[in-house]
Amino acid sequence: MKKILKKFTAMFCAALMISSVPAACAYAEDNTEILLPSGKSISFLESELRDYSNMEFSGDEPSFASAAVGVFQGSEILYTGYFGETDIKNHIPADENSVYEWGSISKTFTWISVMQLWEQGKIDLEKDIREYLPKGFFNHLSYDEPITMLNLMNHTGGWQESTVPIFTADENNVLSLKDSLQNVEPVQVFKPGEIQSYSNYGAALAGYIVECISGMDYCEYVHKNILEVLEMNHTAVNPTHSDSEFVYEQRKKTRAYSNILFKLNDIGQCLNYVEIYPAGAVTGTLGDLMIYAQALVDDNAPLFKNPQTQQIMLSGTSFYGESDIPINAHGFWFTEYGVRTFGHSGATTAGQANMIIDPESKTGLAVLVNQPSGNWFLNNTPEFVFGKLSSEKYSNENSQPVNTDKNYTLSRSVHKGMLKYVSLLSAVNDKMLGKIENTGNGVYQVTAGDSAALLGNIELPDGKNGLRSVSVDFIPVQSYILKLCLLTVYILIAVVSVFELLINHKLKKYGKLKYISGNAMTISGYFAEIISVVLFFSTFVIYTKNSGGIPDTAGIFIGISQIICMAVCAAAAVSAPVSAFIKKSEKTKINLFRTIFDAAGNILAITTVLYFEMYMFC
Repeated sequence: MKKILKKFTAMFCAALMISSVPAACAYAEDNTEILLPSGKSISFLESELRDYSNMEFSGDEPSFASAAVGVFQGSEILYTGYFGETDIKNHIPADENSVYEWGSISKTFTWISVMQLWEQGKIDLEKDIREYLPKGFFNHLSYDEPITMLNLMNHTGGWQESTVPIFTADENNVLSLKDSLQNVEPVQVFKPGEIQSYSNYGAALAGYIVECISGMDYCEYVHKNILEVLEMNHTAVNPTHSDSEFVYEQRKKTRAYSNILFKLNDIGQCLNYVEIYPAGAVTGTLGDLMIYAQALVDDNAPLFKNPQTQQIMLSGTSFYGESDIPINAHGFWFTEYGVRTFGHSGATTAGQANMIIDPESKTGLAVLVNQPSGNWFLNNTPEFVFGKLSSEKYSNENSQPVNTDKNYTLSRSVHKGMLKYVSLLSAVNDKMLGKIENTGNGVYQVTAGDSAALLGNIELPDGKNGLRSVSVDFIPVQSYILKLCLLTVYILIAVVSVFELLINHKLKKYGKLKYISGNAMTISGYFAEIISVVLFFSTFVIYTKNSGGIPDTAGIFIGISQIICMAVCAAAAVSAPVSAFIKKSEKTKINLFRTIFDAAGNILAITTVLYFEMYMFC
């Protein structure tokens, strides 16, 4: 009861404070409040954000740490708001000097750099990028087809997710961009241009191409041609933030927080440095992010010599189905809200960011938070500003419901190597996506509750159809249930092996164990099956703890261990039947059943390890 009274009192006091402060609203020259593309007013937005902030911070356990929100229209700043604390323990409030990690918004600096070089005639967006790179740069290409800069911008270079960690906690371990790229190079699993699969590697590679063409260090290039031009004095590009003393010092004042089961957990400073840094290392203030976003709708295009270059950069390069509804524009993603927007979001181990712009009204939104996942401000503010996509916008009288009941794997996953199982675990059924209808021209509209989104039909090389969304494709999974059963049985075999060993131990302890044919090798098989599954789960733990990667040493150890387990399982599968045949006197129904079961279990374990490539460490 005391907690409830305390929370109510805090909320009441906060309400009194708010009512005594005039709202920071934006008004036109005729004193009419400016409306956002959503139809909502700035005062509505401010009220919603402030009410949520005060409600959440009025109790002992807030559900968010801090957020910085800014809205502009053209050159005019309509609203800025700072909420919560970047360091709750030391009560450091979020303000205009707070710095946040921008994550993948960093990629847009690369795309602008590329377009600047294109404007100067130094790069052809449709030429094979190997012409700009050192000879023999790649080690894991599967196709001879050219990879173009447009492929990198559209994320259709064909690479799977890297299985090597792209973050390091020690700033002294950050290598040169070239060395980092060659260290984390993923396997190319799709033919260039066919499948869209969001790629940190591809974007960072584009940054290195900027280095190769310009002859300048990537960070130096961005500072000279973007940050200095826009006077963004509170932004760092280097992964260690060493290129900005202000950011270097301010970043230490920001801690990161996770929200698990509605409880906020302090996870420390989370100073994890992005080794392939053009993909996600930019860190700075809300003010600088606003300056940057405003430049993208400035008719004078300050980042280019010719304003037409900016117009070309923001024109579509990939589309939904056969329509003219864009998905991507030279690396910038389009999102359908109540209005069509472009921009980019980002996430790191320390926070999330979003930059969204309506090119028609030139209204933009920037949101920065110090939570790596889940945040009310990040999830709700875009719709306050830009509205919701209406399910009626793209529906027409010819729209047809789609119910394929297919299972899809995400293109952005691991499809080869010891983490291959990840693509199976992330598979989705089209029913999970929501109600899907074909609106024509290969455009599908998905509705779930009062929310709507778009998907595009894509024809795959094998003649089947997949689905395309922003940044990722959905690829049909063949024999999904069978593969899932194989993985499940593999785990169950290990569980049964544990019980077999326990039973054998008990029987031996009381002198009741009748040794069956090949018993020693059979027991070795049990241990091999158990160890194999333990290794399988260890890859998942390492994968999640290392932000989607397995260090080389761990990978080699696990791969060699799996090979040894397979060898032991193979020996166990063969030895028991052979021994049983030789020792005919030991033939009993129990022995026969156990021999067949153990042999089948060993064979299934080997089959699972081979199919899911759990042994493949290189």
